[in-house]
Amino acid sequence: MNSNIINTYFEIIKLKEVLRTGWPEVGITESKVESVMDHIGGTIFLAMLIDSEKKLGLNMSKVYEMIAINEIKKIETNREQSIANNTEYSEDFVLSILNKISNNERLISEYDEIKAKNTEEAKFVIMVSKLESDIQAKKYELDGEFTLENAKKDIENYPEDIKANLTNIEKASDGWLTYDKKYYDQLFTELSDEIKKR
Repeated sequence: MNSNIINTYFEIIKLKEVLRTGWPEVGITESKVESVMDHIGGTIFLAMLIDSEKKLGLNMSKVYEMIAINEIKKIETNREQSIANNTEYSEDFVLSILNKISNNERLISEYDEIKAKNTEEAKFVIMVSKLESDIQAKKYELDGEFTLENAKKDIENYPEDIKANLTNIEKASDGWLTYDKKYYDQLFTELSDEIKKR
């Protein structure tokens, strides 16, 4: 049982070395690019703050586990975005990690919830992960790393319906904040609007 803990953690700790791929694409200096593990930590803290202020009535212990579980697939190739093209393979990979733990039924059930997006906790996890990325975009902008010029180049890759609403962006993070709003409920839309004011 002890070896299960240590061996599995040695697999999961690889997330410290997996860089979030979207940032270099918009000109963020490689030394400044966050890892997937940074994103997990930031998302857990953000979830904790939202729950503290809003009292959402969610099972937050479950939420924190789901945030971490949702990122395991990114260990697989050490390149975050390549996962999106092969969902079945990445699901098998996540299960291969979770199956190394003896008492894994709860964690596998939570992973199934994330995939199905069929519980309030799962929906919250998806939104809070996106909001954390939006905050990171704003932070890079405020630090002078994410420029308006690079943001406009990035918008060229957006779907036409979104691109049409982004012809006059004023700040680098505006595109990210606008694009992700389609995933948000009212609470997360309000939080997104608050980020945009910074």
